[in-house]
Amino acid sequence: MDAVPLSSAALLVVDVQCGFSELCPAELPVPGALGLVPAINQLLEWPWKRIDATMDWHPANHRSFLGQRDALYPPHCVQGTPGAEFLPGLHTARFHTIWRKGFDPAFEAYAVTAQHPGLAAFYRASGITTVVVCGIATNICCYFAARDLRQAGFRILLVEDASAGIDIPAADLLQTKTREEGQRLGIEYVTLRELRLETH
Repeated sequence: MDAVPLSSAALLVVDVQCGFSELCPAELPVPGALGLVPAINQLLEWPWKRIDATMDWHPANHRSFLGQRDALYPPHCVQGTPGAEFLPGLHTARFHTIWRKGFDPAFEAYAVTAQHPGLAAFYRASGITTVVVCGIATNICCYFAARDLRQAGFRILLVEDASAGIDIPAADLLQTKTREEGQRLGIEYVTLRELRLETH
């Protein structure tokens, strides 16, 4: 694997929130979510050109919630509730910007790029050529952000052991399927051990 020059790379930490963990079992717990914190903190130690985080910030009547229009998910990461908070122990002080998404009740925004379509242009203007993605869920919000940024021309690496996924058959969001789609797009699926970071 070619090395990633940190001087032109961003780390994108996706939705590492309590509502996606066993801390909030009535929301949308993703297996292994709590165990991601040490791996993500390890990534956060490096001197990336930018470190961005995304955060689901749903209204209580979001279209994807049970009882609403699409009825795909139990209510989760609702604005101002414990489920919307970042997981305990995550080194959030390292984040340059926190991008909230999913705040429009009528708009589904799996990817930060759906809610903030200017992100790719912002990265280009900032001298970013590579984006390393981690977080929750590998095959949903991580994947769609990675896909959109890859299609915008960035080199994309998705760190699998700093991410956790969950199959949602009702939405056809399956881990194996999205990984295959991502690989076809040129997304590089790597582990922490395989990730080669270059500081010069």
